[in-house]
Amino acid sequence: MSELTQRLHRVLPPNRKALIIPIDHGLSLGNIPGLENPRATLRALRQAGVDGTLMSPGLAKHLGPERGEMTLTLTLDTQLWGNRPGLLETIRAEIPITTVRRAQALGADVVKLLFPWGLSEAVIEQNIRVIAQVAEEADQQGFPLMLEPLWMGEALLPEDQDQVIVHGARIALELGADILKIPAVGPKALEQILAWEVPTVFLGGAKQDDPEALYRRISEGLRSGARGVVIGRNVWQRPDMTEAIAAIRALL
Repeated sequence: MSELTQRLHRVLPPNRKALIIPIDHGLSLGNIPGLENPRATLRALRQAGVDGTLMSPGLAKHLGPERGEMTLTLTLDTQLWGNRPGLLETIRAEIPITTVRRAQALGADVVKLLFPWGLSEAVIEQNIRVIAQVAEEADQQGFPLMLEPLWMGEALLPEDQDQVIVHGARIALELGADILKIPAVGPKALEQILAWEVPTVFLGGAKQDDPEALYRRISEGLRSGARGVVIGRNVWQRPDMTEAIAAIRALL
């Protein structure tokens, strides 16, 4: 078994669904509510028996021992949202911040990049160049690459947004993704994505006042063959994080 496959199976075991809670949001969003104390959050995730987490290089460096047995997916990029931190405008630049080699030194199992669409063509071109370079390095080092195709343009009808995710995910696959991290999509779109037989996980996105609709779509996707969930704000921005983890775990 190759190093890449071994790492992939650690993060997404073939015999069960994985629960991954990311805490890398401060890298681009600053001191985001619910994640003001990342050390305490990471401890709580470990105590709750979460399978894995997703961190920035800085958090992985400072909080590594707190991770325990949780797997680590390391974010290799950030996005410039404007010239004032904490104020989200639109993504103006895609910025690689570290390397696969450093990810290995930090104990990572998987490396991850965002793959947003609906932005300026210059930013999209810049992002594709970054992804292509990281994909080559990840292959050389035996690291699985997680890509996250998102639509960040004007609002679309649900069926149109689903097709954007299908096309974005296909391009991610063609660029070298070993894992696809996608929003919860409808059954037709998910069927198209899962047909490629690339491990696929669902993201949670922004906190929802009523998470039941998100849970329903995730549950349907997991039954169809998705390999797990990567949900942050809909866990640690909830009044009771332990309760939110239990609700998601019940879907797995």
